[in-house]
Amino acid sequence: MSALAALSDNLVHSATVVLALAMVAHAAEWAFLRERRTAPDAATSRSGAKRRAAESSGAALATETDARGGDTVVAVLERPDAGRSGEGPGPAHAGPADTGPAHAHAGGGDGAAGAQSLRTAMFHRIGLALTILGTILLGGGVVSRGVAAERVPWSNLYEFAITGSLVIAVTYLVTLRRLRIGFLALPLVGFLLVVLGIAITVLYLPVSGLIPALQSYWLVIHVSAAVTATGVLTLGAVASVLQIVKARQERRGGGGYVAQLPPAATIERTAYRLNAFAFPVWTFALIAGAIWAAAAWGRYWGWDPKETWMFITWVCYAAYLHARSTAGWRSRASWIALVAYAALLFNLIGVNFLISGFHSYTGK
Repeated sequence: MSALAALSDNLVHSATVVLALAMVAHAAEWAFLRERRTAPDAATSRSGAKRRAAESSGAALATETDARGGDTVVAVLERPDAGRSGEGPGPAHAGPADTGPAHAHAGGGDGAAGAQSLRTAMFHRIGLALTILGTILLGGGVVSRGVAAERVPWSNLYEFAITGSLVIAVTYLVTLRRLRIGFLALPLVGFLLVVLGIAITVLYLPVSGLIPALQSYWLVIHVSAAVTATGVLTLGAVASVLQIVKARQERRGGGGYVAQLPPAATIERTAYRLNAFAFPVWTFALIAGAIWAAAAWGRYWGWDPKETWMFITWVCYAAYLHARSTAGWRSRASWIALVAYAALLFNLIGVNFLISGFHSYTGK
């Protein structure tokens, strides 16, 4: 079993490294996407400046005063007509307005934009492939940890963190095309790196058996529901942060990396769908925990800190869902979702480290 435990540790460490490379690839994708989107604007600005300069020069030469007779000589500047070579000045050319140097410059810009688009797609594929590989390695680490311990691998904060990270990554990959949440890749992978880094350096515990209070089939039911809901709600929280930032950018204008995101309304709908899916799962985890408490301690509810903050988290997400469907509160719903997620994090981390109770054994 010690070999399996060591294998689990190595797989988790390898997954962390691979996800770090995935974050670099997604960062490069964002950088080239920004360059690709700003290049056409720069080309248009330069071509417009050249047209204005040409018009200004034509206006300066359009009228000349004959110093000897005081007569005004009007010189008409025409665009050469390619179809009438050898003829004198005639009517203005009726061809398309985008011919000439401006069009040639735009064509060059299109070629550069095409190359940047290929680089963007390449880094997107690399980032996605590395994310999939990191998820597979992390899944192997979680499974081998459970086999080594001969139990489900979520009896302490370290195991909850790596299992929760696996749920987050799997949920992202499964819903990537259906919900079109590719814009979450960079911040989400960065969040996973933070969680895994803390798990490895701060929360790590060697493989051990279960204490008597956890030796129940309710551990599988209650904690699996809680870790699933936590993973999906994390995706919703990341989307809510991006929605708030994007909404501010839409009000104030400007470019930068935020301009690459989808519209704020689209991001908000994505966050709502994720939170709405996770809320019943969190509700089930709350009910299953009460039933487990009755079986273990002889009462369904005792206002233990973990129970209390799990209920507070449930109330906050219920308030979010209610605000999201109430006129006048929808614009504030994302802020309520972040408050709810902060309550979830405190329930997960703060209660275990700062407050003693029946659930204190889940800490480090």
